[in-house]
Formats: sequence, C-alpha cells, structure tokens
Amino acid sequence: MLWIALAAAAATQMSMPLPFDALRVFSPDDMPAYVQIDGINRFVPARITIRPDGRTQDCGWERSSGDPKMDALSCGIILKRAKFGPTTWIDGSPAYAILRTSVTWTIGGPASEAELRKAYPPDLELFLDQLPKGARSRINVLVIVAVDENGRVVSCSEAPPMPVMRQKRFPELGPVACEQMTKQYVAIPAKDAAGRAVRSIQTAFVAFSRGP
Repeated sequence: MLWIALAAAAATQMSMPLPFDALRVFSPDDMPAYVQIDGINRFVPARITIRPDGRTQDCGWERSSGDPKMDALSCGIILKRAKFGPTTWIDGSPAYAILRTSVTWTIGGPASEAELRKAYPPDLELFLDQLPKGARSRINVLVIVAVDENGRVVSCSEAPPMPVMRQKRFPELGPVACEQMTKQYVAIPAKDAAGRAVRSIQTAFVAFSRGP
C-alpha cells in the first residue's frame, strides 16, 4: 500500500486557523515510480511563504530529504495546488505567513514514530518531571507564533485542533509551550519578494518529554 502523509499546520491570524487540505494537494498518483521501486521513505520538511493576500510566494525545505528530486516535487505540488487565505498580524493588519509542514512519502504503510521523530525534530523540546495523565512518553504541541523582522517571537497561542493531528490534546501544556517559545525560540524571519525581512505569523512544534 502507498501512503503519502502530510502533517498540516495553520499559519494565520492568532485566533483563526488557515486550512491546508492535504487530500486536495497530494495524491498517491504523485509518487514517482523509482521511489516505489526502491521502497525508501522520504521526509520533506517544507517551508511555505504566503503573502498577506493569501498567494503563495515560494516553497523550500528546511532540511533535504536526501533526494533532491523529491524535495523539488513536494514543493512543486504545493505551489501548483495549495490554496490559502489572507493572513493578519496580531493587531489585525495584513502579514506574511510561514507555513512549516511535513511531507512524508512512504511505501507499505505509515512511517514509524521513531522515523518521524528523527525526520522532523521539534523546534523546542521541554522536559517535565511528570507528563499529564493519559499521555505517552512524548507530547507534541503545535503553536502559532507572531515573529518580528528579527526572528523574535512577540506572541504565541496553541493552534486550534486539526483533523490531521490525531494525538490527544492536553490544554494545560499550551500556555507552557508558548511561555517557553517566547523566552527561548528564535525563528527564521519571513522575506518578501524583494528579499527584505518582514514580520510574519508562523507555525512551530514544541515537544514535551519526561526526563531529561
């Protein structure tokens, strides 16, 4: 069986999600024949820059999957098919968005948790003496952050629930994740079409583990 998984994320005004419908963007027919033959999984951490009016400006990857053809294919499909809405800054004014999403190409079934963890490390990892009741050994929290031209996080909120993220939510961790993101995280600023650094709304992941 062929699987193509996309960890969709929202990047927009702090209180409203920007949908990214993976089913409308990727299809099993997109899988190249040579990938199916060699049976090696590909993991592409895509970084999509979206203009304030919702138009896609560009797509790149934060780390190569090791297969330049699949890196280019993933972004090419996103640029061609993905549709977005406008983004606003925390004061309601127009803003750029950086949607950082994980495109996973696998053969034979979903990638293992260990593979995904290695391919898509969190932006910030926090350790707790004890995880909330019902949690496994690791909890991922998706947050939406407002980032200024220098990469400083000036505002943060936990992203709304999304169907693609089936992990159980622990609301008590959202404020902790945002507090530490504001204190510790430095983002890569968005750039406009002229290459100038601009403020933006971005997605980020915080992982909670027991330990260290």
